Amino acid sequence: MEPKNDAAVRHGQDLVLVVEDSLLVAMAIEDSLMERGLTVAVASTVESATSLVGKGMPAVALLDLQLPDGNSLDLASRLYEAGCAVAITSGLDSGSVPDSHGFAIQFRKPTSPDLLAEWVVTTLQQLTASQAG
Repeated sequence: MEPKNDAAVRHGQDLVLVVEDSLLVAMAIEDSLMERGLTVAVASTVESATSLVGKGMPAVALLDLQLPDGNSLDLASRLYEAGCAVAITSGLDSGSVPDSHGFAIQFRKPTSPDLLAEWVVTTLQQLTASQAG
C-alpha cells in the first residue's frame, strides 16, 4: 500500500507510539498512520507503553491522558526529555494538562485519526529537516 502523503517518511525509519485504551480509537489511529507509511507501536496502558519504549525510542508519541493504570504525564515527560515529539489527547477540560507539559501539543477528544496522522507526518518532516539543516 502506498502512503497517502508523498512526503511521508520512509516506512521503518521513524517509530510512532500510540497509547490509547480504546481499542477502536487505537485501531483507527494506527490505520491512519500506517496508510501514510509509518511504523506504529500501540499500547493501551502506561506500563505496556513503558515496555515498548524500552525496546525502541519513538520519534513521535500520541498519548491518551487518562489510562487504566494512571495518566500519561510522566511518560510524556520522559519521552520529551529523550527527544521525542509528544501530543496528548484528552476528553477532559483543557486545564487537565498542567503548564509543565506545555511541550506537548494537545488534542481534545474526539479527534479525527487523519488529523492526528497529519500532525505526525508534519512533525516528522520538521524533525528530518532540522536534523538535515
